[in-house]
Amino acid sequence: MAAAPDNSFAAPVSPGARPPAGPVLVTGATGFIGRAFAASLRREGIALRCLVRDPRRALAVGLPASELVHGSLDQPESLGPAVEGASAIVHLAGATRALDAAGFRRANAEGTAALAAAAAGRSPGLRFVQVSSLAAAGPSPDGRGTGAAPSDCRPCSRYGQSKLDGEREVLARADRLDWCVIRPPIVYGPGDDGTRLLVKQALGWVSPVPSVRRPLSLVHVDDLVAALRLALASTGVHGFFPIDGPERSDTSSLVAAIAAAAGRRARCLPIPMFLARGAGHLADLVHRIRGVPGFFCADKLREASAVGWVADPVPARERLGFTARIAIAAGFAATFAAEPELLGSARINPAGG
Repeated sequence: MAAAPDNSFAAPVSPGARPPAGPVLVTGATGFIGRAFAASLRREGIALRCLVRDPRRALAVGLPASELVHGSLDQPESLGPAVEGASAIVHLAGATRALDAAGFRRANAEGTAALAAAAAGRSPGLRFVQVSSLAAAGPSPDGRGTGAAPSDCRPCSRYGQSKLDGEREVLARADRLDWCVIRPPIVYGPGDDGTRLLVKQALGWVSPVPSVRRPLSLVHVDDLVAALRLALASTGVHGFFPIDGPERSDTSSLVAAIAAAAGRRARCLPIPMFLARGAGHLADLVHRIRGVPGFFCADKLREASAVGWVADPVPARERLGFTARIAIAAGFAATFAAEPELLGSARINPAGG
């Protein structure tokens, strides 16, 4: 029997959660998580404003013209009208790839500063959900410290530092915003370039993995959307909320689970991290020559070399009422069902084994 379509995972918000009274401004709505989140609000008739730099691209990915607000995080003058009258902001926009630390900072810290300043100035007191990253907290093999305040966080990558700096920009306006910070781990699901790379790694002739297993948290995009909906509705709840999936994995077991969901067996090839880091520096040189950042880079290898990336589920469970429910096997089986071209001629195994 084929796996259920991905949207069957979509879950309603907790019965105690109230929808926003006015329009919700969403940044990053053309991205992987943003599209899923906006669709969730749209299904329940919640008014949306999607801040977009390129309206043509937004229309091409299916955003309704009536929801679009033309503006950009690097054009602060465009943000005031977008924020005016909004009841809440969910800030998803940012960069996961950049050529250098300055590029990450412009997108993830300075852009957040401009949006938070506009919100605090034009709509003081509105709900501001900042979507950060587990990378901002820094590595953890067991989840400890992942819900810490920025002063106690220790990111190991330029990306993580820029996301932490973005959190600090929100905190600098905490007296004028009803703020909340969400720190997702690896997020996967259909329509995502990062997920496609994971699948390519798992289904290749050989699957390079770190020679020492690193523990990981990961979450399906529909579970993350449920967490964001709860954060949006939990007005007055402030804090830093790592997001964990219903089960944890590691750098080798994850590759094996993805292959199993496709009805295949992964051929894991352990690679010493010093070799991988060397390749990452060479890739950086190529990216700089071309002027285009890539997924495989030295910064990403800094994260891959860390002791682990495990999230603490307790703060989100106890204060937001969130518990993830989509298991890894089911999540990837549904991803393959929604995006069968990932498999070629491979058989989908809905049981993931």
